[in-house]
Amino acid sequence: MRSRFLLLGLMGATALTALPAFADGDEAAKSGWSGSVSLTSDYRFRGISQTDRNPAVQGGLEYNGSQGLFAGVWASNVDFGGSGVASWELDIYAGYTHAISEACEATIKAIYYVYPEADVPGSDLDYFELIGSVSHDMGPAALSLELAYTPDYFGGTGSATSVSGGIDVPIMPSVYLFDGGLAASGHVGYQMFDDNVAVGLKDYVFYDVGISATAGAFTLDVRYVGTDISEVECGGIDSCESGVVVTGTLAFGG
Repeated sequence: MRSRFLLLGLMGATALTALPAFADGDEAAKSGWSGSVSLTSDYRFRGISQTDRNPAVQGGLEYNGSQGLFAGVWASNVDFGGSGVASWELDIYAGYTHAISEACEATIKAIYYVYPEADVPGSDLDYFELIGSVSHDMGPAALSLELAYTPDYFGGTGSATSVSGGIDVPIMPSVYLFDGGLAASGHVGYQMFDDNVAVGLKDYVFYDVGISATAGAFTLDVRYVGTDISEVECGGIDSCESGVVVTGTLAFGG
C-alpha cells in the first residue's frame, strides 16, 4: 500500500532538462508555435518519481508572442499508486520573459497542475504554482536561479516553496551524428513545506547532473537524479531514491 506521501505529496511537472517538463518560455523572443514529444525512462519532478520509476510518454504545445508573453499546455502519464489516484497530468501555464540585457533574462510564469480522472476522497489534487526565474549567459557557462511558490500544495496540504539553481556548460559544437552539439548541466534545489505532517515528507534537497546531445530536432539526455530522502522517509518505497533517467525529445516548430 502506498504511503500518504505518495497520495498527497507527489507532484507534477519539471524543467527542460532530462527532468521531464513543461516548456520553459526561455525562447519567448521567438514568435510562433512550438512543441515537443518525449519518451523518458522515469518522470521525475524535483527529484521524485511521478511514475513509480516507470517510463512516461509526454508532449507539449506552446505559443510565444513577440513581446515576451508565452502560454502552453503539457501532459504526461503518472502513477502515484492506488486505484483512482491519478493516471495522467495536464499542466496549463502562461508567463512573461523580459530581457534584462543581451546575456540576462527574467521570467515569471503561473502554472496550474491538473489531474483529470483523479478520485481521492477529501483531497483536491489540482493546484496552482507561481515561478520566477533568472538566467545569465556567462559565455563558457549559463547560470540560472528559480523560486517557486504555491499557496495550497498537491492534495490541499498547505503552502510550499522551492528554490533551485542550475548550470549549463557547452562541451562540443558537434560530435558524430549530433550536429547540435553536446552539453553538460546540473541543478540543485531545496523543497520546503509549511505542513510536513500533512504532506508526509520532510523538507528535502533534490539534484540532477547529466549530458545532452542534439541531432537536428532530436535531443537525447542522460541524467543522474536524486534526493536526500531515504526509503524509510519516502514511505518505504523507492520513488525518492537516486537513479539514471534517459529521455529522448523531438521538438517541432519555433
